[in-house]
Amino acid sequence: MVLKSSFNATFDGRTQHLQAGLVTWKWFQVFGAQPILGRTFASEEDKKGNNQVVVLSYSLWQQMFGGQHDAIGKSVLLDGQSYRVIGVMRRDFDWPRNEQMWIPLGLAPSAYDSSQRFNESYDAVVRLRPGISVAQFNAALEQKRSEEIRREGTGSFAQSAGWSMFAQPWTQDSAGDLRKPLFALSAVVAMILLIACANISGLMLARASTKTRELAIRAALGASLTQITMQLVVETALLAGSATCIAIAVGPLLGRLLLLAIPHDLATGFVIHNSFRMVIVAAGIGLITSFLSGLAPILQVARSYRALRLSEHGRSSTAGPTRQRFRGVLVATEVALAFVLVAGAALFLSSLKQLQSVDPGFRSEGVLTGNVTLNASNYRDQALKEANFIHNVTSHLSQQPGVVAAAVVYPLPFGNTGGSSGSFSIEERPVSPNNPGPHSDNRWATEGYLRAMQIPLLSGRWFMENDRADHPHVVVIDDVLTKAYWPGRSPIGDHVRGSRSDPWLEIVGVVGHVRRGSLEADENKGVIYQSMAQDPVGEASFLVRTSINPDALRSTMAEVVRAEDSQEAVYDVHTLDSLVQDSLAARRLLVGLLTLFGGLALLLAAVGIYGLLSFTAAQRTTEIGIRMALGAQRWQVVSLVLQQSFVLIGAGIVAGLMLTFVTQRILTHSFAAMGTGLPGSLALAAASLLLVAIGASAVPANRSASIDPVIALRNE
Repeated sequence: MVLKSSFNATFDGRTQHLQAGLVTWKWFQVFGAQPILGRTFASEEDKKGNNQVVVLSYSLWQQMFGGQHDAIGKSVLLDGQSYRVIGVMRRDFDWPRNEQMWIPLGLAPSAYDSSQRFNESYDAVVRLRPGISVAQFNAALEQKRSEEIRREGTGSFAQSAGWSMFAQPWTQDSAGDLRKPLFALSAVVAMILLIACANISGLMLARASTKTRELAIRAALGASLTQITMQLVVETALLAGSATCIAIAVGPLLGRLLLLAIPHDLATGFVIHNSFRMVIVAAGIGLITSFLSGLAPILQVARSYRALRLSEHGRSSTAGPTRQRFRGVLVATEVALAFVLVAGAALFLSSLKQLQSVDPGFRSEGVLTGNVTLNASNYRDQALKEANFIHNVTSHLSQQPGVVAAAVVYPLPFGNTGGSSGSFSIEERPVSPNNPGPHSDNRWATEGYLRAMQIPLLSGRWFMENDRADHPHVVVIDDVLTKAYWPGRSPIGDHVRGSRSDPWLEIVGVVGHVRRGSLEADENKGVIYQSMAQDPVGEASFLVRTSINPDALRSTMAEVVRAEDSQEAVYDVHTLDSLVQDSLAARRLLVGLLTLFGGLALLLAAVGIYGLLSFTAAQRTTEIGIRMALGAQRWQVVSLVLQQSFVLIGAGIVAGLMLTFVTQRILTHSFAAMGTGLPGSLALAAASLLLVAIGASAVPANRSASIDPVIALRNE
């Protein structure tokens, strides 16, 4: 079990904010992770009051102790309390993501009671026994849930709220925002592999056609079908084996280059390394696909073995119509797959442009943000001290040159500060049985928040300076909650509360809706805002709207916080615009990779078209020589060659159109904003392939038109 947390650490005479995972003592055992120094937690250390030990991440060990082995046993100061270092984890262990250290959770025994199962603060991981599937585990959880409901009786919270428990594979969380792009990338790589296989099959067929005379001689000298087939099989196997070895050697390097191209926030925790299983799988795929690509000529030779006569193949090596048609089908297939990839890249580019124009509910330009987590030992249960710290820092920030407005919010929209949500009650509106009641996100802010973010005030008022702890507590809601629970009327003057033990809070205003953290999807969950001055939460994201470059105020923000309290540190300092754009990092990565692979697909299609036309032109040398001897003009010969190219391109584009329509329907269910831009994407893909076809056909067409009829007929 894990709870994400953070601490202010003091070392080298300065304060730095560190991310920490509060975990139960078997956390590392579940993942099979072993430290490179020291040890992990013991059961007796996972108890309240006895958990002053810490395991460092590899990077923090390097930062704090310079990678010295004598770090074990030393103490670090976290939130003013001393913690003893007992271990250092491997460089490649990073779970939860971006954690710099791990500390025992130290829950009281009562926290493990079944009545605490509604607590959403913790994440739990389990390692299933061999042979037990996730579906079986979920069935056991559902059975346990049913037993708890029967024990608690009808009308219990679990029954009325529809509460349930479920598990999902760890890989769904570990991949994070890269999960969908990786699935899409896998499909793209498979399509590139198919295009390459089609190319190889065409080349192997052409090679087999040129060896017809050699095979005919072998057959005439008594070579059996098995011997001829084995010759081709061995040649194919040698080529496949050599290519597979090169791919296995180069693959990890390309993987590392790809990882470098991925934005840091998305790539954190991913490591490219060789493993025996990976090598076996890659080698198997390489050998199988290479062998299947070379299977076509083997089958052709086996089918025409009886026709191998020296008299029939003494001079001509012209391929039969069946082989020509098969190679044409392969090239058309390449074109169709390339069309899908190019159109897909254009679709994702169109969707990216559409998402970049989505209104997040605020203006992000010109805003600098920085987070502060108040030292627990200094501010615990001291709401007035927290409020004063926040008020003083925002006041000093607002007085800085170029600052238009300064404010504080928690959690920060599009930030990495977590979030809070929960059910609430509306006064004089009892909730019916089996109804979980209204639900919303919760956000805390100061009086300058609307001005700093430029969020519209729709009715009523926002928090004012006199909304302090000693005044009646008030809340502001957004228009999503208003439409959901106060349709057709104003909510101002009504009262809400979180739990039965909380006081009723008056609604004094309605503001515009702000997206939580994504331009791709919005849960459309309403927000209840509370005054940070009346109810501080120990976390603060400072916002500064400036009339100058916001990056120029990075050091100023840190200095103002340090001047107010030297034990506090600002971290995750970013422009708000960069945070909003980072929410589309996975989509931009996918667009870039699809563009790269789309270009590769066009290149492979060009190679396939060029190879087929060059081989066909060489096979038709005599025919072209006769045509030219009878008076055919140069342009007529060129058009004869191009005609074959355009027939293949046309067939491939038609097939690609149908595949793209199907692909677009599938993508619409998994990726936002994929419903527009289809006509333009299809036009771009068709134009690209036509240009590629013309370029690939130009050389063999020009070569055919330059044939000397006398030489062509003499060679025949």
